Amino acid sequence: MIARKISFWLLCALLLGGLGLFWYVTSYAQFDIYKPVYANHCAQCHGDNLQGTAVAGALFGNELRYGDSIAEMVQSIRTVHLEHSTPRFSEVFSNEEIKGLAIHIGEKRIGQNFQDFQFDRQIELPTAVQTSLEHNFRLEPFVDGLDPLVFSIEPLPDGSLLVTEKERGLSIVSAQGLQSDLIQDTPATGASIDFLGVQFGSGWLLDVATHPDYATNGWIYLHHTHSWDDGCDIALLCKTMNRLIRGRIQDGRWTDQEVIWQAPQAYYSRAPDTGSGGRIAFDRSGHVYLSMGIKAADGAQDTNAQDLASPYGKIHRMLDDGKIPGDNPFAAQASGNLNDTRASIWTYGHRSPQGLEWHPVRNRLWNSEMGPRGGDEINELLPGGNYGWPFHSQGLEYTGTKVERHKPKAIEFDVSEIQQTLVDITPSPAISSFVFYTAEQFPRWHNNLLIGSLKGSSLFRMIFDGTKLVQQETLIKDLARIRDIEIGYDGLVYLLLESESGSSIVRLTPAT
Repeated sequence: MIARKISFWLLCALLLGGLGLFWYVTSYAQFDIYKPVYANHCAQCHGDNLQGTAVAGALFGNELRYGDSIAEMVQSIRTVHLEHSTPRFSEVFSNEEIKGLAIHIGEKRIGQNFQDFQFDRQIELPTAVQTSLEHNFRLEPFVDGLDPLVFSIEPLPDGSLLVTEKERGLSIVSAQGLQSDLIQDTPATGASIDFLGVQFGSGWLLDVATHPDYATNGWIYLHHTHSWDDGCDIALLCKTMNRLIRGRIQDGRWTDQEVIWQAPQAYYSRAPDTGSGGRIAFDRSGHVYLSMGIKAADGAQDTNAQDLASPYGKIHRMLDDGKIPGDNPFAAQASGNLNDTRASIWTYGHRSPQGLEWHPVRNRLWNSEMGPRGGDEINELLPGGNYGWPFHSQGLEYTGTKVERHKPKAIEFDVSEIQQTLVDITPSPAISSFVFYTAEQFPRWHNNLLIGSLKGSSLFRMIFDGTKLVQQETLIKDLARIRDIEIGYDGLVYLLLESESGSSIVRLTPAT
């Protein structure tokens, strides 16, 4: 059927989609505008490559005299250059230009290029014991040879892992590290294209999670970008939208499928699913949550995260069977209309939510999400809370300007009324999934937050006192794109590593 319709409509879709992709990628991976700013105003003293000169010290490979956080570098650039007969840069640059210059230097200090997505990074596990402040550990291979486009893993009680591959589907990796055949009859997946090093797709399989009472009811939840025309496998032609379903696995087949959350057809879009979010979390009261980001190159993305009539840029909440709780913050506004997506909204103003977990101590939902040029966030999600995107961010636009997309549209917006992030991570390592460690293999990490990163290719450990970050440690540096992280029933930490040469699952084991 698709082949008979392909001549005119496919041409239009590919043309419009291609223009959207071109806009998205070029705006993201454009020329670094702060490189010439540094060359013209900083290199004479600090060196072309930040290596330092006889006039002024190096800006990387050492401790900076006035601190190396973005806030400290911003203050240094603004005020402390008078001793070198240099004018106050606060009189030369705008606040955004100073912050952009600090981000440029910060990225160079950590050896990170915001235009490098690290898809082509080869996965090489270190053989030596890894040392950390609380526990030493080893990295062990569990399974390799997975599809390059992986997304999620989920431990099962028998020691095996469910794994989702965006284009292929759902499978099981046994406790011995052997991948099964694909589970049959799961939702049809779409296709992807590589455009200037960025992966774009339509109809992807995303997160997988087991019900908290899985041992007794066998329910498995799948978050996927559903194609309105099942079986559509032509990227940029398929209209897709995030959907949450549940089912069971029996004899290698997906059975008993139920739709838990699905948006009306009007919200389905041909825009690629790159920024669609796609995580699942459960609380202790029988609710399930799903994250829904913006869509890459979607012309409406400038406002839809702030629009309560749109499901994009939101965290949605429902009972585990799909019923909408009456105490959802915007349920009354929906007036009982099940097609009104406001009824399921828990929080809004999200850009690209990559992690979603229930805090075991605070009994609150937390999320991680990627900002633009800087501004990666970790948030505690309060019911009805507005988290700012795309009207506010601690990062900058890829163009180097402040994130204030409400101004060109003459929309009133008060920054003081939004929920501020608990942790602003700038420069941005493109943080991904996270967990709270609650097992016994690493007892001194108990309730610590372990979070991976994509471009940063590192694993971080964070300790919070309530909602205040009190300590952060890099457990693994320069490993690979860490797409997902889970705690197995054996108490070990499992990492899903993503690479175009073949993805892998590895695990952290204690080193005694």
